[in-house]
Amino acid sequence: MKNTNVVTIGGAGGQAQVLRALGQIEGLKITGICPSTDSGGSTGILKEDYGAKGYLGDLTWCIVALCSDPILSQALLYRYGKGALSRHSVKNILMLALEKVTNSKDAIKKFSELCGLGIHRVLPVTEKRTELCATLKFGNKVVSETNIDELAKNPLWHPNAHAIQDIYLEPNVSASGEVVKAIKESEWFIVCPGDFYSSIVPSLLPRGIKEAVVASKAKIALVLNIVNKKGETHNYSADDFVSKVEKYIGRKVDIVFCNNKKIPAKALIDYALENKIEFKPTVKNKKDTRIHYAPFADVAEDGTLLHDLNVLKNEFKKIL
Repeated sequence: MKNTNVVTIGGAGGQAQVLRALGQIEGLKITGICPSTDSGGSTGILKEDYGAKGYLGDLTWCIVALCSDPILSQALLYRYGKGALSRHSVKNILMLALEKVTNSKDAIKKFSELCGLGIHRVLPVTEKRTELCATLKFGNKVVSETNIDELAKNPLWHPNAHAIQDIYLEPNVSASGEVVKAIKESEWFIVCPGDFYSSIVPSLLPRGIKEAVVASKAKIALVLNIVNKKGETHNYSADDFVSKVEKYIGRKVDIVFCNNKKIPAKALIDYALENKIEFKPTVKNKKDTRIHYAPFADVAEDGTLLHDLNVLKNEFKKIL
């Protein structure tokens, strides 16, 4: 029986949850595509000190999401809380070491083998060095994924002046040939949830991505966020997300997954401290058959708000 080729695209947390759900469905051949523009946290430090690539954290997180060994997964995701290794995870340190003793492609292959990915794989959208840049509504340029990610931390931030007007790569690099080929051969192309301009769009910007999606016969699925991020997608509606994604991929979206489950008040308060507010997916055309509602919102033990794994799996089963 032929496996269904599924390509997912996005950042770490949201894409990782989608990959966990897809990994539980038989008959799929999954390719996860990650951005290469991370400049903060552990990845940022390792880039500065050891020349790590901008895909390090996202890529390893997504590979671990497809790992079938729960103990190994926990160990690789373990993050040191203090000392010389503070803020660093085991997966990042291991992947960096593999790259130092081999090369990027062999390191990714070895890390994937360690996690038992089998026919599945996770790829950086490009191995070329590039920086994510944004132009704001009032004309200012913001350089680096970290600074774009933290726009709303500016106490003077206002949507009329500081909303993102344009986002681009500098330099404007090409997607890897392996990624372009995977997209062209895909039967489903899934845009995952995540910070839209700092996690999702960076994977769609390299040259060749849009052309590959247009050339493919894939159906397009979009999994919408549960919360909106101030500074990036402030007051965006479902229509806004759909139109923006369609602009970047050059195709119509075939199906849109929206959360319709009430979010606990405590989670909303906690996320408000991170400049994130509940996403209420208003849709202009109430008869749009592409919109599929389901109770996606789930709160993990540590208070993290994420898409419910079982709901994701069941919704994907219906379409795949």
